[in-house]
Amino acid sequence: MKKHLHKGIALLCSAAIAAGMLVGCSSGSSSAAAPGSASSASASVSNSESVPLFSEPVTLSMLTPSHASWPFQEDWYVVDLIKEYTNVDLKVTAVDTSGFDEKLNLTMASGELPDLMFLIGNKAVQQYGSQGAFVNILDYIDQMPNFKAWYEKNTAHALNYMSADGGLYQFPQQGVTETNRRGWLYRADIFEELGLEAPTTQDEFYDVLVKLKEAYPNSYPLAFRSFTGGMAQLNMLAPSWGTSFIDADSNTYLGYDEDSGEWVFGPTSSEFKEMLEFYNKLYKEGLLLPNFLTIDTKGWQDVIANSDSFITLDYLSRIDFFNNSMRESNPDFSMAYLAPIGFGSNGVNKLAYSATGMYGFVVSSQTKHLNEVLAYVDWMYSDEAEDLLSWGRPGDLYEEASDGTRTWKDFTTAAEMKQATGFETFGFYERYNFDGELATFTDECRDATLTAREYDLPQKPVLAYNEEEQAIVNTIGVNIETYVAEQISKFMLGERSFDDWDNYVAEVEALGLDQLKAVHESSYARMLAAQ
Repeated sequence: MKKHLHKGIALLCSAAIAAGMLVGCSSGSSSAAAPGSASSASASVSNSESVPLFSEPVTLSMLTPSHASWPFQEDWYVVDLIKEYTNVDLKVTAVDTSGFDEKLNLTMASGELPDLMFLIGNKAVQQYGSQGAFVNILDYIDQMPNFKAWYEKNTAHALNYMSADGGLYQFPQQGVTETNRRGWLYRADIFEELGLEAPTTQDEFYDVLVKLKEAYPNSYPLAFRSFTGGMAQLNMLAPSWGTSFIDADSNTYLGYDEDSGEWVFGPTSSEFKEMLEFYNKLYKEGLLLPNFLTIDTKGWQDVIANSDSFITLDYLSRIDFFNNSMRESNPDFSMAYLAPIGFGSNGVNKLAYSATGMYGFVVSSQTKHLNEVLAYVDWMYSDEAEDLLSWGRPGDLYEEASDGTRTWKDFTTAAEMKQATGFETFGFYERYNFDGELATFTDECRDATLTAREYDLPQKPVLAYNEEEQAIVNTIGVNIETYVAEQISKFMLGERSFDDWDNYVAEVEALGLDQLKAVHESSYARMLAAQ
């Protein structure tokens, strides 16, 4: 029953424009009253892969974010694919990511929830799940064989989604967050021009910056960009110095030390001071872009494109973004991957695990189609669904070599693939085979991605706080985060002397650091107990 793409689906956007937008147990009992116990007109589930999941049509409502670079389309290939293989007709409400939080809050306030919601992040899940708004997945795990098998194999990953009450209210995704992997990037063509080798030590790193500055006096050889109005790169860089930084997005104000099994506060450590002293040195010597704390993405792109900076840290997909766009005017332009360097006295040649992000479905406790919803999401965890929702129907969109390697017939960028098919977009995956996106990369970018995986440090645990702990995080945690960010900026820019470091440490501790550490320890203990 082969079907083809809708007319016009092959109309592809400019690669440069599209790429520029590319850039995440114990079973508790739900407080809701037995959702789905009286599921209306429950459709029977087929056990055969040769027929649709449901024997008769099932209509499910879904709220999902919609990415501006690949906005939801009702005629997407993936929508048709899901209908064919499951008999599910999705009634989708798609809201641009910029306005999704507001839409979600309004939806929750209305009390009229769709059957399914695809949520970015876990904060809303933590807020509403324990209140009974969402189904506790663990209460129904035995009727979801695909998910149960996946869960038993990936429990450590799934525990990051766990709420403080022991409930699991969000189906964990797998695969898509590979798009978030970051690493060091450098201008290989400029290095070749100057006879420079890629640095492998801190001294070599500093020396190449000096030589680049000598060859290009008006340049700032090292450039960072502000992701969120601050130095978010420190989340990535700190582990290379043997320490950690605050990652409030993952509920980890402290870093977990795998060796000692303790939670430690990186920004007051001697290793962190060592890191700041190094970047302050680069700043003073004109080797670091002066506005690295505030420059936006467009400004940073211009700096790299104009050869005003030659080394940076960013998403690995930027290799193709820069090379594909710049080689039209400069065929020699070459952005390449630079393996991580161990810095300082206790550093390692690793980077923080950056393929992070918490996305996935929640199921409304109000749904009148619980059995159907659970069966549908369970299907998405099957091997069949992972393959279909990553590549499409066999032979439709891709060609497969004798060794099993697949290549897209029409897509040369990930943006083209997403815009045309809906693959790898919010609301249309739980398990995703990242080989589908890798197949759109150039050899340079694909090899960089595969190599970078070897330099990943373990993912930090994502913590869930109870009400008392959350109150401490919302006050003491936020106060510490704000103060530390202010002081780090001052140290790096030379506005505060490193001779004053001990006073800074005392100031942070006085804000309630011990209480914040105790919160991390108690939350993590619950996570361990749930395994």
